[in-house]
Order: sequence, then C-alpha cells, then structure tokens
Amino acid sequence: MKKMLKLYLKKNKDTAIAAGHPWIYREAIASIPKELKTTDIVKVYSDKQKYLGCGYVDLESKITVRLLPVDPDQSIEHGIAKLIGQAIKLRSQFFNDQKTNAFRIINGEGDFIPGLIADKYGDAISMQIYSSGLVPFVPVIARTLSEKIPQIKWIWQRNEIRLARQETSKLIKGRKLPQKIIFSENGLKFYTDLVNGQKTGFFLDQRDNRELIKNLAHGRTFLNICGYTGAFTVAAAAGNALSTVTVDIASPALNEAQKNLQLNGFSETNNQLVCADMYEYLQNHKEKYDLIVLDPPSMARNRKDSKKAQRAYRRLNSLGMKRVKKGGFLFTASCTSQVNRNEFYEAVKEAAVKSKKRFQVIKETYHAPDHPFSLAHPEGRYLKGILLRINN
Repeated sequence: MKKMLKLYLKKNKDTAIAAGHPWIYREAIASIPKELKTTDIVKVYSDKQKYLGCGYVDLESKITVRLLPVDPDQSIEHGIAKLIGQAIKLRSQFFNDQKTNAFRIINGEGDFIPGLIADKYGDAISMQIYSSGLVPFVPVIARTLSEKIPQIKWIWQRNEIRLARQETSKLIKGRKLPQKIIFSENGLKFYTDLVNGQKTGFFLDQRDNRELIKNLAHGRTFLNICGYTGAFTVAAAAGNALSTVTVDIASPALNEAQKNLQLNGFSETNNQLVCADMYEYLQNHKEKYDLIVLDPPSMARNRKDSKKAQRAYRRLNSLGMKRVKKGGFLFTASCTSQVNRNEFYEAVKEAAVKSKKRFQVIKETYHAPDHPFSLAHPEGRYLKGILLRINN
C-alpha cells in the first residue's frame, strides 16, 4: 500500500474536524506538499500534531480533503466497502421493496462517504460523484453495491464535478439502460429518467412529505407550485383531491407529470398542468385552493446568495398564502442549504405579515430516513418543510 502523505492544519483550524466535520478547505491547511496530487490519500493532523483522520485529496476543489472514518492501516477500498454495507443495512430497516423500492442508499457525508450519492430505483442505481478524488474508488463502490444488492441490473454514474475531465455520465453496470425506470413509492408508481432527469432522477427526500399531502388531500382543491414531474400531484390525486393544478416553468417536466398521473390511472379531467413562472401564476391567477404546495428549486448557489434567497422565499410564500382559502393548508419547503431552518422560518413569518395572514404551524418536516445527516455537518440538513393552516 502506498505510503500516505501527512497534512497539517493551521492553528485553531481543527475544531470542526475534531467534532466530526469531514471537509478540510485549502485555506485551513498549513502547507501543501509539492508532490501532493488529486486522488492521493493523506493523514491529517492538527498544528499540535494530533491525528484527526485520513481522507482523499481533490486539488481542484475548495474542499481539498474529505475525511473518511476508516482505519488508516487498512486499505481505503476495504473501508469504503464496509461503510457502503452499513448504509445498505440501515435502509433495510425502513423500506419494504414491495411498497417502496426507491430510496437513497448512500447519502454522502450522512453515511460517512463524503462526495458520494447513490439512489436505488427498482432494479437500477443512479450514482453521483461530487469529487475527482473519489473517482478511483468507483470500481469498488460499484462492486460492493452489486454484491450487497444482487438484484440490481444497472448502475448509472453521473459526475457532478465542476472541473471534470472525464466523462460526465456513463453506464458502469449492465447494458441498454431503459429510457424510463418505473419504481414504487408508498404504493404509487412513478417514471424516472436517470440520464436526463435532475440530480439522480427524482427527489426522494420529499417522500414523507408527499405522504403527508396524500393524507390531507381528500375532498380538497390542490395547487402544486414548481411541480416538476408531478410527484406531489400524484400523491394528492391518490388522496382523492377534488382537483389538482400543477405549475412548472419547464414544459418537459410537465410532460413527465402527465405520464406519472396516467401511470397511476388519474385522468386529465381533474388534473390540470400549467406551464408558467411561479411568481406570475400566483400573481395573475386569483383562484384560491384548499391545499397548496410550494416546493421551489434551490434559491442559492453559495452563502453569499443567502439574503437574496430569503427575499425570494418571502415573496413566494406571501403570494402563496394569498391563494389559500380560509382554513386551508400551505406546505412550504426549502432545499437551499445556504438558508438554515431559522432563516427560512423567519422568511415565512415575514411573508405572513406582508400578506396579512394568520397561520398555525401544524407540522415541521425534515428529510426522509434514507437521508441521514450528522450534527457535525450542518450542510447536510438542507431540507426544511412547514405545514401551515391559514386562518383568515
């Protein structure tokens, strides 16, 4: 096994790392050896020479080292395989393939393998790599996934590396990946496109929130803003909503929403699809609804955009609240990691003041259990949801 280089952190730069945060930024490192290269494995020490852990290097990223909780005396491949096995075992305690056969099996930092996301959709896995330093370990990742989940026929790899020099996506297991994969979620059926869809193909983190909407929808009119491929709409229709309207600015997404509705036997008669900007629709359409979902895409790329994102949430929620009937419900969500839960709540509160609405918080929601996170890694707590009852 190749000898690991040692990296030393600057003074007072080890606090978060010692508490369990897995990222080491370039500016925290005292000196970078000339011979260091991307994909190297290094041992990391504090300025007082206290051992903090080992990890893989990515010199093209602001996060120069991502730490792995593995024994440095064993191979990194062995450690990664063990961590994958632990992640899969955890999911087996929560999911029954007969009812739900799509879930996240590796949630990056939340499963102690930073830079790696893997989602299972029926017989296929969609895998995302976020660091060049992890690329050499793709074979052991694919082999371990295949061994632990033998029914998997395809593994599709997508690289989310900004400066990637290798292929951005490719099939690393199986042949002739179907254009559409059909999977089950809480007894409902959905299509996903692993090649052309956003992220790994579907937003599995909202699974429990879709079930919440399904249970609320009976006899209610429903509006889904930023509906994407209609997952919340299918849930509402399955909950016997009186009617649904799905709004998204992307017409291809609405085409997929229509297919997902049809897949579950829901007609077009009571399920309207509208291609429109979210703000314009809420401003120009004065109809009110019993139940509304606001689930926009991420509003900020970095922390510098946080204030701008908070203003966007205030505006969107103010408009959304005005479209809810008295006594109706609004489910509003944020997947922007740069806006924390308290900041999001404050934006929603200010939206209520602006729209002159009184509300009750019925439920706060988080990620589904296949998206674990570490308290030492606040960036992993990105999904925030609130179910409100609008009282006037």
